Amino acid sequence: MTLRQLEIFLVVAEEGTLAAAAQRLHMTAGSLSVALSTLEKTLGVQLLVRRRAKGAALTVAGRELVENARQVLASAHALEASAGAIRGELVGTLTIGCFDTLSPWLVPPVLEYFAEHHPQVEVLVSEASSDELQRRLQQGELDAAFMYQLHVDTDLERALVAAVRLQLVLPANHRLADRDEVHFAELGDEPAVLLGLKPAPDLIMAMTEAAGFKPNVRWRLRNVETIRSVVGRGLGYTVIMGRPSGDKTYDGHKLVYKRIADKLPENAVQLVFQSGSLGNAKIRALRDFATSQLGDIADPMQHWASDA
Repeated sequence: MTLRQLEIFLVVAEEGTLAAAAQRLHMTAGSLSVALSTLEKTLGVQLLVRRRAKGAALTVAGRELVENARQVLASAHALEASAGAIRGELVGTLTIGCFDTLSPWLVPPVLEYFAEHHPQVEVLVSEASSDELQRRLQQGELDAAFMYQLHVDTDLERALVAAVRLQLVLPANHRLADRDEVHFAELGDEPAVLLGLKPAPDLIMAMTEAAGFKPNVRWRLRNVETIRSVVGRGLGYTVIMGRPSGDKTYDGHKLVYKRIADKLPENAVQLVFQSGSLGNAKIRALRDFATSQLGDIADPMQHWASDA
């Protein structure tokens, strides 16, 4: 019996299906099934009843093992952390979440930092909506998460990473493309292509309505690059926080980013975590790196210069 087998078993018990557990663990369903079968053979009991299209149900023995497995893994992690602390190292698992649209900016440098400075830390990443990230933080499934300030509606601690502001994105040949800044009202009844990840749609609508403007929403899409490509083809405009270094879409169409002249609420990228979490040295290292280094990385979100 191995600690990895116990970890896999617990994830299956939490997720309820082998497919969901395999996705969370970044494993194939076949490898996961083999690990479970090996664990059952080692213990000499059936832990799960696998039912096609109905998930995996815990047996009586499986339910008894869940709590014991959690205690064993917690003790193992504590022992690993203690040994690392004696050597002056950070060790163990750090599970971070990130709002989908922020991942291209924030996840790669975080992974690079821990790989270079704390190689004994296994960083696991979960990309999700803000609602899902907050739920998982409160349930203890995530150690910390990167989110927008205006998306956080729960009692969680926060650390400022970078101030950001909503931007208007237009196709390069748009009638307002040569303007430095644009009022919402100048867009008139033109079609809008907005982000569909909750709670972004509600917040964007609240911002525009506060400015006395109601956008004509033609499409709501979850992928930012899809939105950018639709705008690049002249099918509408969008408003969004992030701005990549290059202002071209995947299919080569040019975009222009404009400052919105209307008054908007302050917003920021924040690292969010449970109260008391900074007692964990890995979370503290993440906080220190994020607040001291990621502000510069997120800086492209704040550029307002017109495109040449």
